[in-house]
Amino acid sequence: MQLDETVTLITWINQTDPRVQVNKATRDVWAHSLAPVTYEEARQAVLEHYRANEALVPNPGAIRKRALQIRSAREAFDSARSIEAPKPVKHPLSWRKRNPELWDQLFEEGRRQGNEERRKATEARQRATPEESHNDWFAA
Repeated sequence: MQLDETVTLITWINQTDPRVQVNKATRDVWAHSLAPVTYEEARQAVLEHYRANEALVPNPGAIRKRALQIRSAREAFDSARSIEAPKPVKHPLSWRKRNPELWDQLFEEGRRQGNEERRKATEARQRATPEESHNDWFAA
């Protein structure tokens, strides 16, 4: 954070909390402590400090620590958003690919069985009386 941003931040804090004085010593201490953070991070840290404990005077060390936590949380959120879910991949050794002959054989067997059941149900409907065919028809 730049020196003029530090003065702006201290003045902003002083407007709501006169316990933080605006002078050269305060400016230098806050500027040295908040050098690695941005103005937006420091301001957010001050707001969170007052939400958490309104009675305590914000000090530069606590604001720096909170601002670095805010930065870390934002970076984690941004990196989590950039991760894409893996696309489902068909297994190259699926049972159907490993046993194509057996797959085709079982498929045809199931087709024959289904056709046979439908044929029997159709014949049963055709032989039945109108009352019986109505009830049996729904079973097929």
